[in-house]
Amino acid sequence: MKVILIKNVDGFGKAGEIKETKDGYARNFLIPQGLVKLASKKSINEFTILQQRKQNMKAKQVKKYQEVAQKINNLKLIIKAKADKNKKLFGSINAAKIAEELRGRHYDIDSKFIKLEEPIKNLGYYDINLDFGGGANAKLGLTITREE
Repeated sequence: MKVILIKNVDGFGKAGEIKETKDGYARNFLIPQGLVKLASKKSINEFTILQQRKQNMKAKQVKKYQEVAQKINNLKLIIKAKADKNKKLFGSINAAKIAEELRGRHYDIDSKFIKLEEPIKNLGYYDINLDFGGGANAKLGLTITREE
């Protein structure tokens, strides 16, 4: 029986593949679990069209992220935070705080794109990398200063 995988199935295949399988395995396990659907000419055409739409949407999204990355590359941000006399922050600056600061400058960027090894806990200058995927990257200059 030919089936189209809707989801990844360990040891069988990945979503989007068309596979040949035993009738019992498909009817008793794969179809009831919602992992596959029968591969008829109509369903294969529908699935192909759906895959093309997803690829087109992804390409548009990558292009959008590349434009945003180009705009914010080498942008300099200053965040004021409370700190002690040893330049250690009371709290920390994380990706969500940086994303909030970018939103304040009209750049709607999700914090998941901001790559920090660990939250920032000291005053100073930091290079922050943003990775949007699809080859779209940017680098920000972030200065943490003492809040008076």
